[in-house]
Formats: sequence, structure tokens, C-alpha cells
Amino acid sequence: MTTFTARIDGKGRTLPTPAFCDAWLADGLRFGDELVGLEPDRVLGRWPGELETDAVVRLAQAVGDEPTWEAHAQTPPVAQKLAERARPLPLDLEIGRHLQHLQHVCHRPRLHLRVEEDRLPVSRARRVPVRAVGELVSHPGDWEHRTLRSIQPSRVLARQIEDEWNLYENRVAVRLVDHLLAYLAKRLEELRKIKEILDANRDYSDEIRRTSFRRAHRIAELWSNTLESKTEEELTRTMKRLELAQRELQTLLDAPLYQRVPRRQTVAFSLKPTNILVNDPHYRKVAALWRAWVKFGHKRQETAQQRTARRQREAVAWDRFVLHLVVRGFAALGWSATSGGDDWGLMKSGWSPVRVATEEMGVVRVAGDRLLRLLPICADLAGADPDAVQAHVEHLDGSDCEVVIAHVGSGVTLTDADRASGWSFGGRAVLFPCSPWGIDSEERMARLLHSWLCRSAAPAYPFATTVRALPEWPGKRDWLHYNDDHLVALRAPTEREASDARTWAAMKARELDAQEQRATAAMQAPPVAPRKAVTVFQKFVDSAADALVGLDNCPVCGGQGEVEPRPGRQPNGSDATWWTICGACGSGWGTRPCAGCGKRFRALAPHLGEIDLHQVAATTSAHDWPDKVMGRDVWAKPCRTGTRLQFRCPECGSCTNGSCEVCGSTE
Repeated sequence: MTTFTARIDGKGRTLPTPAFCDAWLADGLRFGDELVGLEPDRVLGRWPGELETDAVVRLAQAVGDEPTWEAHAQTPPVAQKLAERARPLPLDLEIGRHLQHLQHVCHRPRLHLRVEEDRLPVSRARRVPVRAVGELVSHPGDWEHRTLRSIQPSRVLARQIEDEWNLYENRVAVRLVDHLLAYLAKRLEELRKIKEILDANRDYSDEIRRTSFRRAHRIAELWSNTLESKTEEELTRTMKRLELAQRELQTLLDAPLYQRVPRRQTVAFSLKPTNILVNDPHYRKVAALWRAWVKFGHKRQETAQQRTARRQREAVAWDRFVLHLVVRGFAALGWSATSGGDDWGLMKSGWSPVRVATEEMGVVRVAGDRLLRLLPICADLAGADPDAVQAHVEHLDGSDCEVVIAHVGSGVTLTDADRASGWSFGGRAVLFPCSPWGIDSEERMARLLHSWLCRSAAPAYPFATTVRALPEWPGKRDWLHYNDDHLVALRAPTEREASDARTWAAMKARELDAQEQRATAAMQAPPVAPRKAVTVFQKFVDSAADALVGLDNCPVCGGQGEVEPRPGRQPNGSDATWWTICGACGSGWGTRPCAGCGKRFRALAPHLGEIDLHQVAATTSAHDWPDKVMGRDVWAKPCRTGTRLQFRCPECGSCTNGSCEVCGSTE
């Protein structure tokens, strides 16, 4: 009996109906939609096409068998050798050389005369052999009537002379037309995907009012490291040649030879050296083109074992592609690795440490204050039942971690657009579509990680502690509050502010030490609490600078801003927020209170220049918002309504003003 194991947690259980493609192991092996005894309607999604799987396998080979953090970080997570694939391949060149000979053969083929004798009605008989009289006499059934002198026939033995089209050499030509059309369809699909990448890598002059110039610059820089300068010209020439060859081959479907040779006639891959294929100048070139197709364009039929082994390789390559996106995302956000292997410790100034590891079944685990697990499934969910997909994703809600299902493709149309595009509210499981052919897979992965880090690795704000009996703090300080025994640092102190605080603490310490000495001399009990409070205060000042460092570092351009503390009403700072405006790029970032659930969350408002945000949001689909506009430069998801940026609470999904019905519908 087959044992099924869920890859998300490694536990064996009964296979659900239906189940995600590649989300389970069957007797320790990955499987998709091909498992023996598994009905197609029991699988959500299908194994990706050859273009997708070849791309991830090539990318895994480019990174290496045992990739380091640096190897992942330095290699763009996109389809490799695009410039090489954009140039004419050997079979493309052979088609250009010999296609005219194939056209000649299809329109003016070599034919043999075929002579057959059959009894036909007299009206159809044209050539009658000598023995037709004897045949007529011996077959009275063919007589129309008989007279005293002769026999009037109704049917007579006649000779039919027809052209023999179904020759071996002609079958080679006809089947070659089919094979080349199939090859060109696949080849042009690959070239069109490369063209989409090039189109997205253009100047963005047509999209400058719809996307952040920083996102456009990052994508352009990504592809400039992947594509060569002449790739676009070579691609255009190659596509024109192959599209012309495809049209000319399609016209051969109406040629006399193609119409006369039966469709079921097959030809072995190894050609017979017949006289026509060897000596005829046109058929000889057709034979050369056939051999080129066998060498460069044909893939032999796989056995069941070969198919299983290939899919295991492709599944592992997809796991590595998702890990590759994770590494690139962290590197783009400024995180650095402190250890090697498949288990990395990550550090960034102003953030809590994070650890990234790959589990045995390919799941990528990111651990901070919370746990994030990315399940890569080598599955294309296009065409899957949206309701069933959403139900399976919702089934993963409420676990001890946040779950992201990384699948192949451009996305699934779900009633919950947030889940389909990788936006988690309240720790819900989500889908994350990505592809090595996608131009912004890295951008969206960085956005997903950025959003998760703000919930799981951002230091607590404000930096506070409880101190009793602290002597009265002289004057008003905007970075430090002391109310009801609560000492609250609202921003990192400057060098001068920290020095003033230390000077005051040292002075108070000397005063309290002197009081203690006088009390001791007078045989009185000295006040202990104020002296301990000053000691705690001294340590607090030193720790506040480290705890709140980086709040003024712009996450968009790396510039500096001035932190504006907003203390709130609670003495312990539980409702305090802050906001910073970058002096270089004008972006704003900080914390926002949620009007729905009351929790605070981090938000980032990148400077978008002259973009009409209201208009762009209204014309951008829910699935693409805000990735197509801001890319990774977001922490909390911006709302699509309103004339200025409002942010959705990562916990409850409602807007900061609590008035948006669309955002509030995520419950």
C-alpha cells in the first residue's frame, strides 16, 4: 500500500481529495499528476511545461551542486543563457537552408504508377485488357442482358492506372512537416517569453506614470546583468526567420502530397538509404533536414523510470529556485549571512537576527520571532478549480507558523485576491506565484520577506523599562519620557543627548552617594531605591542607542531622515508610534496604529514622484497591486482606495482609518 507524506510537516496521512500537485510524497518520491491509480480530478494543478522545468534545471546547474550564499546572491534568478537561446540554433539554421527543398518535394513529388484491374460499371471502364472477354463469359452476374449474337455487359474487367503517392520517401517529407511545425511552435514560444522579458526591460517610458522609477531601475539592472547588448536585435532576426518558416510550413498542409499521404503512416527515426533519398537533389536535402531534426529537435520517448527520475530532478531544481529567490530577496534588503551551507544566520543593523534553512523535503524555513515556511510545489495551478485551491490554502491557516505555497505560473484567480498574490493577514497561509521567466519574481519575494520581517524581526518599539524612585528628570526631552515609573525611549539619542543624560546620571549618583555617606554617619538608614534607579537609568541610556538604531535609515534609498516620535497617551508607551521622512528621496516610514484591532504595525510609503496614485490603483488589478507599482518598497500593503496612501493592518487586514469596506472584507 502506498504511503503518503505531507511535505509541509513530514507527517504521513491519507491523501486528501483533491490534493496539490507535488505537495506530497508517495513512498518517499515526489509526484504530480502522473501517479498510477490517481485520477486527474484528484490533483490540483499540473506538472509545469518543459520551458519552465528546463529553465529551473539550467539555473540550478549555473549556481552549482553545492551552492553557497554568495553563489545564490550573485546569480540572477532568471532563465539562463537567454542571449544564446535568442540566436539561431543548429536546427533553425538547417531549416533555413533546406526548407525550399521540402517545399519542392511537397508540391512536385516523385510518384510511381500503380496499375490495378477491377470489375467496374461499363460507363467507368476506360482501358480493357485482352482477358476481359473471357472474364465476362465466366461471370454471368456481370451481364446486363443476352442476345442471340452477343452479351450486353453491366460490368466489365477494366484496368485502372493511378499515381502512387504513399511512397516511403514521400512519407518522410510529410512527417517531417509535422515534426518541424511542432518544433517551431515550441521554439517560438520560448523566443516570445524572452521577448516579454526584453519588453519589460525597456526604458519604461510608457510605464513611467504607472510604476516607481526605483522599481523600474532595479528590474533594468537585474536584466542588464543577464542579457547582452545585441540580444534584442538577434532575437528579432531569429523570430522573423522562424515565423516565416512556420508560415511556409503551414502552407504545406494544403499541398497535394500532404493531402494524399495517410496521417497514420509513420517513419522510423533512422532513414533507409533508398535510391531517391540518396540520388534525387531535393529528396537528399529533405533527408539531411530529417537527420538534423532527429539530432537537434527530437526527444526520445521516456520510459516510466526515466520519467520519474526526470521529475525528481525538476522538483529538486524548483526547490532550489525558491531558495534562490529567498536568498536574493534578503540580499536585496541588505541582510548578510554569517555562516555557510544550507543553514544561514542573517544579520542586519537595527533588526533582530534571522535564520534561514532548507528542510529535508525542500521546505524553506525562515525563523525569527515568528516562523515562516515556504513550500515549493513544482505545479502550474492555472486551470485548477479556484474554490478547491482556496479551500486547501485555508486549511493551512492557524498552524504554528506562516505558510507560503510557492508555485509555478502567474497566479490563480481566487475570490480572496490577497491569498493569491502572497499577502498574509493574521498569519494566514497564502500562494506565491513565481517563475524563472517572470521579470519581477525576485521583487515580489523581497516584498513578501520585507512584510514578514516587519512582523517578526523588527525590534520592539518603544524601548522601555520600569524604574521606581528615579529622581526627577530635569527639563523636557523628546527622545525620553518618564511617567508613572515608566522610562520610555522614543528614539535613539544623539551623541550630545546621550552625553547629557550620562552627565546628569553621574551627578545624581554623586549626590546620592554623598547622602548615603551622611546618613551612614548619622546612623540613619540611607535611601536605596533612588541610587538603584540611577544605576538602571545609566544602563538604559547606553542600551537605548543600540535598541533604536536604524530607525532613521531610509529603507528605499539608504539615506537619512529625522525620527519624529509620537508618544501616545499610555505612560508605558504601548501606543507610541514614530514616523520618519527621508531627506534624500522623500519617502516616509514608521509605525501606524490600526483603527480596527488597535495593534501597531510598520508601514513604508515610498516617494512615487508624479505618479497619480489614485488613478494607478484604480487601473491596477487586485492581484498586481501594489507589486506593479512599488515593488519591494512596501512593508504593509497599501490600500487601493483614497487619494493618499493608507495602509492595511497585517493582523486584521483593515485600513488605518478603518473605513475601507474592501480591505475590511478579509475576515
